[in-house]
Amino acid sequence: MITITGKPCSGKSTVAKILASKYGFEHIAIGNIFKEEANKRGITIEEFNKLCSSDSSFDQLIDNETARIGRDRANEKLIFDSRMAWHFVPHSFKVYVDLSEDEMANRLLNSDRKDKYIYKNKESALNSLLNREKLEIERYNKLYNVNMADPNNYDLVISSENISPEALADIIYSEYLKYIENSKK
Repeated sequence: MITITGKPCSGKSTVAKILASKYGFEHIAIGNIFKEEANKRGITIEEFNKLCSSDSSFDQLIDNETARIGRDRANEKLIFDSRMAWHFVPHSFKVYVDLSEDEMANRLLNSDRKDKYIYKNKESALNSLLNREKLEIERYNKLYNVNMADPNNYDLVISSENISPEALADIIYSEYLKYIENSKK
């Protein structure tokens, strides 16, 4: 089992999809559920993060379901694409995908995301991404007393800055195999 998280726009979902397709994992995209809930309410992800900061019921629902899947399907080839799965699926290979702030903003502005059009420029895109990241870190620290940005929480911290998603997926899979081999010892 692999759990993957990281910086906004770092390519987590793309890499998770590649790992699933190329190496036979089932992709569980927790972030899509979060985005759908924001869309249902007609608000941005950043606004939904603020809402969740004052009402933890949605986080708890998602996190309890993530933990249940991790327990019930512990022997299956799953890849969780999620902010907090690394915490709720403790017996997983935990990956954090890093990215510079400048590249985060570039990727958002050059993406096909619906919400990219609300940004006037690169600076406003970056400010939104950094605010979103800050809100998430604060929220999960408050809810679970963990720092999702602490690299010590992960088995692999890797940058997606100057590497294709396919090459990144191959490196992650290679490190995952080493993790599996070492856990057998």
